[in-house]
Amino acid sequence: RSGAGKEETQAVLFDREKDGVDGLAFYGLCKDDRHHFRMIISPENGHQIDDFHGYMRGVMGRMESDLGTTLNWIGAVHYDTDDVHAHVIIRGVNERGQDLVIGRDYIASGIRARAQELATELLGERSLEEIQKSQEKQVEALSVTSLDRFIEKNLNEERVVDASRENNFGKDRFYEGLVKGRLQFLSTTGLATEYPPGIYTLRENYMDVLRESSQRQNVLNNLYRQNPDMDLDGLSFYSMKADEGEIIYGLVMNKGPVDEITDRKYLVVKDAREALHYVPFGELKDYDDLRVGALVTVKPGVGSSGKADFNILQIAKTNNGIYDPRHHMAYIEAELSHIEPENREGYLASHSKRLETLAKNGVVTGLGDGRYEVPADVVERGEEITREINAREGKRFYPKLEVLSAKPLEKLVSAQKRTWLDRELYKQSLGKPSLPEYGAEVEAALQGRREWLVSKDLGVIQSNGEFALRDGAMKQLRVMEMRRVGEKLAGQLEAHYTDKLVVPDKSYTYRGYAELESGTWAVVQEKDKLHMARVKSVPDTKVGKSVAFSEIKDGVVEMRELQVQQEASKARELSQAERTRRELDRDED
Repeated sequence: RSGAGKEETQAVLFDREKDGVDGLAFYGLCKDDRHHFRMIISPENGHQIDDFHGYMRGVMGRMESDLGTTLNWIGAVHYDTDDVHAHVIIRGVNERGQDLVIGRDYIASGIRARAQELATELLGERSLEEIQKSQEKQVEALSVTSLDRFIEKNLNEERVVDASRENNFGKDRFYEGLVKGRLQFLSTTGLATEYPPGIYTLRENYMDVLRESSQRQNVLNNLYRQNPDMDLDGLSFYSMKADEGEIIYGLVMNKGPVDEITDRKYLVVKDAREALHYVPFGELKDYDDLRVGALVTVKPGVGSSGKADFNILQIAKTNNGIYDPRHHMAYIEAELSHIEPENREGYLASHSKRLETLAKNGVVTGLGDGRYEVPADVVERGEEITREINAREGKRFYPKLEVLSAKPLEKLVSAQKRTWLDRELYKQSLGKPSLPEYGAEVEAALQGRREWLVSKDLGVIQSNGEFALRDGAMKQLRVMEMRRVGEKLAGQLEAHYTDKLVVPDKSYTYRGYAELESGTWAVVQEKDKLHMARVKSVPDTKVGKSVAFSEIKDGVVEMRELQVQQEASKARELSQAERTRRELDRDED
């Protein structure tokens, strides 16, 4: 990560032999491995280890001895948190090229033991005073500590723990004092209640509250470190509960990893009223394309769409209110051809699992052999059951993200292509803007775009002072983008770009594709002329192949490889091989 190294420099990648290794080369080695291992090594007082790279090489060497194989790994040391720590990725292949298997026990405690062992050798044993100071910090920590885990183990079924006596847990006086101090602190936060004196009742979810509090503080620390000038006092944290949370339209102000080891990401979004929202996401396919200043819509995650319940009801309706998996499979085979044959059993099983949940909650009645009696209101009752389950189990659902513009709006003001700003101006002319309100930045970008469009004669200020797009402006913007990209590519290929459409069934040479605002375009060449043709998806064709197109329909064509080209290529290869053989024969003569 940028700025994670010493003194906010780029962290240095290193391996068993040297610093400054090539990360892309390592990626090339392991991208096809069945699995890999990731870990973080963060020793207490790690800032006192002068050669952290050497320390990590020592830890990895001891792991190799334990596992009986050479490990192929890459690491980086980060200094951007309160504790110096190293990230390591280990290939999932051993020195014999077989899948690397590491036992669960060794993952759980063996690696930690080796890291502790070497850190102790380098730093020396911690004194009793140091250990006690470390434990004392846990008493008032707003995070889950070892004291909390000890307390959790000593709770009775009513979540009550008795700390009224001098010795309650069979521990020494110091540790007993720590536990009592922790319980008193938890009672001041509302996570525990003391009544009568010395008897504490812990909230059922107090560990979850502590984890959330710790995560929030970590988030704030991280954001303050990255953006010392950002006012985060009013930062809100987007809800992870199903169907909870407002719809936010706003600009991306910050982005990054949620934590140190997972692939989860976050965005900080500023809405039209200047309020900041911290929004965590799971997998976010558009993450790499998003820039600070991008315009997005955030919507709450949903627990269940109710689609399975609807499908169950439709099958039951055709069979006098009885769901039968055999009827469902027949329907899948007849009507849902888009589901691949190998996936149909799994699709059916997902409905069976849902039926089991509905039966446990008294919504449907099991009849045996996978058959169920299904009421007419199964969808409505199913929605209620889902809400109850989500609330009871505390399920978390990541928000949904819609990217309106991946690029900052100010970059779109003078862009020679159709942009979100143009689409919004068009919707405004219809009285149907896509956003309920605009922030200052959006308003400024829209005004800047109006002025640019007028300067290019693509828009006009009417007599009433209102702005209007000229007829054909959207098409002209698309042509401008194509021409700009086409001329750039033509220059690279030493050809001439032409606006002329491709001719159906005519042979062209495929040169690649371009992703434009208006869609995906195949780039083809005819002698010294370069054409662009809009296609449905990225072509699965090698550059240099001969291709032809279908008739243009709704502005889109289908591209196909010409077999003639393949046969001609083979003939040329054979001809070249024959000439090479003759030349070799001549040399021998």
